[in-house]
Amino acid sequence: MHRSSAWPLTWVAAALIVYASLFPWSGWRWPESQVFHWALPKLGYEVTNDLVANILGYLPFGLIMGIAHLRSGRGPLAAAVLTVLAGSAMSYLVELIQYTLPSRVPSITDWMLNTLGMAWGALAALTLSALGLFELWHRLRARWFIPQAGHGLALLSLWPLGLLYPTPWPLGQGQLLPRVRITLMEWTQDTPLQAWILPADPLTLWASFHSAVVSSSWLPVVETLATATGLLVPMCVACAVARPRTLRLTLMSTLVLLGMGVTALSAGLNFGPAHAFSWLTLSASIGMLLGALGGVVLVGCSRTTCAALGVLMVLSLIGLIHLAPMDPYYAQTLQAWENGRFIRFHGLSRWMGILWPYVALVWLIGRLAGRETHHPDASE
Repeated sequence: MHRSSAWPLTWVAAALIVYASLFPWSGWRWPESQVFHWALPKLGYEVTNDLVANILGYLPFGLIMGIAHLRSGRGPLAAAVLTVLAGSAMSYLVELIQYTLPSRVPSITDWMLNTLGMAWGALAALTLSALGLFELWHRLRARWFIPQAGHGLALLSLWPLGLLYPTPWPLGQGQLLPRVRITLMEWTQDTPLQAWILPADPLTLWASFHSAVVSSSWLPVVETLATATGLLVPMCVACAVARPRTLRLTLMSTLVLLGMGVTALSAGLNFGPAHAFSWLTLSASIGMLLGALGGVVLVGCSRTTCAALGVLMVLSLIGLIHLAPMDPYYAQTLQAWENGRFIRFHGLSRWMGILWPYVALVWLIGRLAGRETHHPDASE
């Protein structure tokens, strides 16, 4: 049985839209009865950029959900109706929730444009289906990928999005522990739980080791290894789902180009186009080279071996990236990014970059524990 990547991407798209629509997720208050209305209000002013963003935000959501319904065996009419109704209902619910946020204003115009975006997306899905592109992709996927590749392909498609958010080292995703610690400190501030959950120095041994690494001459080596593992993790995911070796080589090349291109785009957005490749230091260059050479080795490995190596690479990446020093310029970049100075992703890319390695780890472990079914038309 084939696992379509359309449904996982549908849920991810829905979560991203809800996150962005309710950002900054603070200042919640119960609306007064004279303010709350089931019938959404019509604003006296409209911002063109916001109107376009409503359509563009829901159009790909409608496209992905429409594809998911079609791949599930539903007819064109049922797929279109279910897609538009689901997207419209979600948009209406989000607009109602915005009554509880002082920084958000519900609007019937937003709801109508969101519904229009869903309709256009559903229409695009029906058009692609009528052209026979889904059937072509189904045949190619049966030949190129294992039947359980759906979630793995979804992971690979989301990897570049996480790279848009600035990382302490190139391709260094997964630095979660500092944010968890800060969150726990905020939640337990001025409470007895703070001393119990977070003593004065909860990670004494790790802090000492981190300081020793940061102040040693081995730091460039650690950066090189972190960059290499950051590239090898998606390569392991790709090789764990891909069948032909030629396809694996193509995916490897694509991942290298995506990694460099998106990292350069992120640097250009933060520091200006002239500094787009300022991240490509000697350590990062060697790391990219080692990652690419490691990808060549993966081409000849079995899918089970690639999944096992992927688990090792993810664990290595998580450990290495937590050794990165806190650069004041990096901290300033994060603050500017989170304040929306460059792209108003409202933290979506940040959480993609932080959580992607952990989701990949769960998927790779599941790939090792699961059984691979074979398709009669598959070729190695």
